[in-house]
Amino acid sequence: MCPSTISSTSAESAQLEHNLNNQPLSETLDNKESVRSTSDLEKEKKEDDCSTIPQPLRWDGPNDPEDPHNWSIWKKLYLLNTTGFLCLAITLGTAVVTGGIREIQQSYSVSETASYLSVSLYIVGLALGPTLGAPISEIYGRKIVYLATLPLSMCMAVGSALSPTFAGHLICRFLCALLGSPVLAVSAGTIADIFKPLDQGIALAYFCATGPFIGSAIGAVVGGYMAHARNWKWTIWLSLMVSGVTLIMLLFIKESYMPIILKKRALKRGQELPAKLPIGVALKMVATITLTRPLRMLVCDPIVASLSIYSAFVFAVLMGFFEAIPYIFIKTYGFTVPESGLVFIGICTGFFLSVLIHYILERLFYFPRALKALELEEKPAAEWRLYSAFVGAVLLPSALFWVGWSARSDVHWIVPALGTVPFGAALTLLFISITTYLVDCYGPLLGASALAANNLLRYTIACTFPLFAKTMYENLGISWASSLLGFISLGLLPLPFLMYKFGPKWRAIGIKNMGL
Repeated sequence: MCPSTISSTSAESAQLEHNLNNQPLSETLDNKESVRSTSDLEKEKKEDDCSTIPQPLRWDGPNDPEDPHNWSIWKKLYLLNTTGFLCLAITLGTAVVTGGIREIQQSYSVSETASYLSVSLYIVGLALGPTLGAPISEIYGRKIVYLATLPLSMCMAVGSALSPTFAGHLICRFLCALLGSPVLAVSAGTIADIFKPLDQGIALAYFCATGPFIGSAIGAVVGGYMAHARNWKWTIWLSLMVSGVTLIMLLFIKESYMPIILKKRALKRGQELPAKLPIGVALKMVATITLTRPLRMLVCDPIVASLSIYSAFVFAVLMGFFEAIPYIFIKTYGFTVPESGLVFIGICTGFFLSVLIHYILERLFYFPRALKALELEEKPAAEWRLYSAFVGAVLLPSALFWVGWSARSDVHWIVPALGTVPFGAALTLLFISITTYLVDCYGPLLGASALAANNLLRYTIACTFPLFAKTMYENLGISWASSLLGFISLGLLPLPFLMYKFGPKWRAIGIKNMGL
């Protein structure tokens, strides 16, 4: 994912202030979910010099029908599923070409390693695009970003398929991801727009499992069959078909970003709008949140640095699997390229399973403690968001050793294939838990910078794995290559547990090092 809270910070602060001004803490359960004390808000504003954006426009009351928090569940689900499908359409392009790598290699007369640049540069584009989309959505809203970026991305996809040169193909692949990936940031802001804080963790888990994560896995499943039945260009035509359907769905969504909704309503009512920030101040704010502060956090903040390394490793293994899984099952069991792609169904199953696991853990452990804290007018501890990470941290090395040591000719192929299920679950559980933990740790604006740092490191490392994964498995062997990854994950396993115990102390160290 990406710096998901960048585009939702103004709305969240304004909504919280509204709740404070108009609703008693003890009124209803829904109120308890969104109330924060005035002192907390003031403290957060002092900690971040970019949080003083004027927001005089307010909802008419707690039951204002235009407030996205008050939308019907069906309206919320349509928006959630549409943005999820949009993320699926964009991330589908990551792995869908892997089934046609050999044909790309032959078409452009390049080496096998060079042909995987088609995947790696797409991942780089996914890393950079969100830093552009989130600030734009702050100014113009969510919907315009969705509607403007997808057609541009589709044009670049056409160029990547029709380019007569390999360089042109790579440039178009990069631009296709760059122009399409802002949705990865903005859609997370949409979740914050329409769901209240206690529900956002579950909504985010469902969104990731059915959107951005599963898009890559589905690409690996269908890409091989499409390239085998037609040619490698049809893998791109397939992603264009999905994007076309998504574009039609986007035409029926409503804007969910609070400042834009209130601004349009104020214009209709003839109300005076708040003064706009000077362009220089706005650009400085964006640069601080999305670039300069994230880089400082990676160096100075032990929580952001360690969790970003963890996220980067897990995501990089997924990217490496797009090359390693076909190699394992073709070499060991004589699968064809299309058949090896079907193994990724196990990872998809893990994604869906993780939603159920996360929901159960939230209901059993997070919700009771969070509601009790709110009754006492206290803020729920950020460390309570780490329960899913505990499970994911254990599942990850188990899955890697399972796949590595069961992939033998004397063991049925279904055994290593089943090992991919806990890997998919571990990936999603760790990502959701780390994301919500960072936001709860640092609040809206600092949390946005923390997630931007996490996103930057994750994609930077992940883009390199497809280039050497197959070589690593060839040189070390299937068992020991997987074990190498398993041992690294074992080394990282204690991190969520250490964070649970020492998180507040490490967070204080990071804030001190940052001079905040």
